[in-house]
Amino acid sequence: MDTTTLTGHIDYFIHPQNGRLSEENHFGIAHFQLDNLSKEPVVVKGSLFGMGKNERITVNGAWETHPKYGQQFAVTHWERPLPISTEQVVAFLSSKFVKGCGKKRAELIAKHLGDKAIDRIMQEGTGCLLDIRGVGSKNAGKIANSIQQNFEIQQVMAALMPYGITAELITKAYSAWGTECVDMICRNPYRLTELGSLGFVKADEVASQIGIDMDSPYRLNAALHHTLNEMCYGNGHCYVMEQELIDRTMQLLHGVDGREIWTELQLMAAHEQVIWERDRVYPKSLYIYESKLAYKVSCMVQRPAQSAPNLDQLIREYQLQKKIVLAEKQREAIRMLFMQQLLIVTGNPGTGKTTTVQAMLELYQQKHTDAKIGLCAPAARAARRLGEITHRYSETLHLLLGFRPGEEPEYGESLPLPYDLVCIDEWSMADLQMAYYLFEAIGSRTKVILVGDSDQLASVGPGNVLRDLIAAGVPHIRLDEIFRRAKESQITMNAHRINGGKDIQIDDSKDDFYFIEQSSPEAIQRLMIRSVLRFLDIGYALDEIFILSPMKKGLIGTEELNVALQAAINPPAGDKVELKVQGMVYRQGDKILRLRRNDYSKKVLNGDIGTVKGTKSLLDEEGKETDEIGLLCDFYGHEVLLSQRELRDFGLGYAATIHKTIGCEAPIVIMPVSIEHRSMLIRENVYTGLTRAKQIAVMIGSRQALRYAIQNKNKSPRNTGLRERIGQHLTNRSASINHSGKERIN
Repeated sequence: MDTTTLTGHIDYFIHPQNGRLSEENHFGIAHFQLDNLSKEPVVVKGSLFGMGKNERITVNGAWETHPKYGQQFAVTHWERPLPISTEQVVAFLSSKFVKGCGKKRAELIAKHLGDKAIDRIMQEGTGCLLDIRGVGSKNAGKIANSIQQNFEIQQVMAALMPYGITAELITKAYSAWGTECVDMICRNPYRLTELGSLGFVKADEVASQIGIDMDSPYRLNAALHHTLNEMCYGNGHCYVMEQELIDRTMQLLHGVDGREIWTELQLMAAHEQVIWERDRVYPKSLYIYESKLAYKVSCMVQRPAQSAPNLDQLIREYQLQKKIVLAEKQREAIRMLFMQQLLIVTGNPGTGKTTTVQAMLELYQQKHTDAKIGLCAPAARAARRLGEITHRYSETLHLLLGFRPGEEPEYGESLPLPYDLVCIDEWSMADLQMAYYLFEAIGSRTKVILVGDSDQLASVGPGNVLRDLIAAGVPHIRLDEIFRRAKESQITMNAHRINGGKDIQIDDSKDDFYFIEQSSPEAIQRLMIRSVLRFLDIGYALDEIFILSPMKKGLIGTEELNVALQAAINPPAGDKVELKVQGMVYRQGDKILRLRRNDYSKKVLNGDIGTVKGTKSLLDEEGKETDEIGLLCDFYGHEVLLSQRELRDFGLGYAATIHKTIGCEAPIVIMPVSIEHRSMLIRENVYTGLTRAKQIAVMIGSRQALRYAIQNKNKSPRNTGLRERIGQHLTNRSASINHSGKERIN
């Protein structure tokens, strides 16, 4: 196909009409006026992100004939030509593409440097701007950097876009590696996977277009990394068995000899890109986390026990003051807190975990009046709940450790946490990485209480930390006595029945548990929506209702439920503003949920739910309004303006996965139980979802599906070595102590 070059400017955008393109939504169609005004305007289409209306542009591409719209010019890449007149210099310098330079400053620069101003700035940098009165050194740097980047990125785009790499990804590559990214990517396109938004399969397509050999070491290396990470981070494993890794990689590479893959794996292990231990292969980071965590935990477990005089008397006085009677295991948990440096407290609903934690914290503070106590939980909403029930300040584990984007946490081995006691709730949510970072930051005298329910769903990330710590012999109290008030709740009793592998029982004379029999997904969705509307009608707030599903996809998955609930609860109206981003409509009054990552600068964390207040123009670095419209939301009393790029980490928040609500409770929980979700119909899912309900639980689905889930206890154990490593350290320490003791006796 012959390539043609056209130079001119955009008169107006046909699609989108507002011309608001972004790096991720960069396809546009525009009315393009050629420099030769005697010729008719043409229609251009393609990746037009970055083009400004009325700005002089050169587009490269080919002519096509559309069956309906006629002749169009398909753009493969475009560039902003160097201005060739003083007027063009002023226009470009005063455009949105150049920071630190308005119209007046642009005219000063053009007056001093002439029509070659842009060329001189690119060649000489800030030096040619410093002598111009009215520019200043600060603005000179901004202007020179903007121009340099503007024209460099164009050259990078022109070089890489023919290989099918998106403008967004090229921009990321340029930000990470500068102009060297072209040579790097052409030599090893699998480096693109390091940028976090491209997987192996897409990188492999780029590599094929570039001409990388099927058995290239770069390809084998990337495939092994991809398979290992997918198996670990996708299934919760800390390591993969050697032969399974090779077999899976062979399937991915379609025909590459297994011996070549095995040889590449050996090289990766030799260079410590992975850790190959016996027949186990670890991602390097997970190996470090597991090894160091095991050592730290074993040290804490073997620290000498302490005594606490008059503790039983204090417990008796506490019970009298609070007018409660603690169960024996609750009292034992309090005693162990004073004796051990590390203690795990677990229990199912109704067994008094909250009461026990409150008593432990209050009595510890009585004994140590000056002690500093830190409270946290892995998720934001779980941390807020912990603070509410203990009447103390509580924060996320990330905030407690001082995590900063792209950096190691503030607190660690060299700077321990400044607390005498740290209590972490919902510890079943903590994966191996978070556990490692926490224990690295625990000082030699700091006590730690880990609280959780070991029968809930395991963490999203790799590891099975809570269960591994218990199995390794870390001091542990399991509360198992169900208190009288809890016994009266059908939610609590059925949660225990489900956990024990028994079918639910419903007493129709009570109004706290309902099972609505229905089999088709369409009917289940319809009844879920009707149930929500019914509860809203009788006075419950939307915030008091959790609509949960074990899956994202399908009619009764969270994605379609959210759209259906939005239509029913918050339909379009003339007075409600909307913003459409990547096919998702956000409407004033909608619930919005952060689905991934934490943003500490805006104080919106993974799992947080907010309310859409409206839309607003985003500001640039100088505080001036831009053309981009953002979404104005309220999260727990503070307003946040989200850009369209940031909204990729969000979704509607009417319905959520069960995993997203671990550590949170609501008066009402509504959840489907359908054979549609066969792959997620496991006991832990149903149990975890049900135990989010405080007052009323509504299950809609089939009894057959529920029985299947109850009998289907998770039979896919995670590959972890934490229990084994802790045991080895404890055994070695005991042997060392015994050996040392014998030597002293002799």
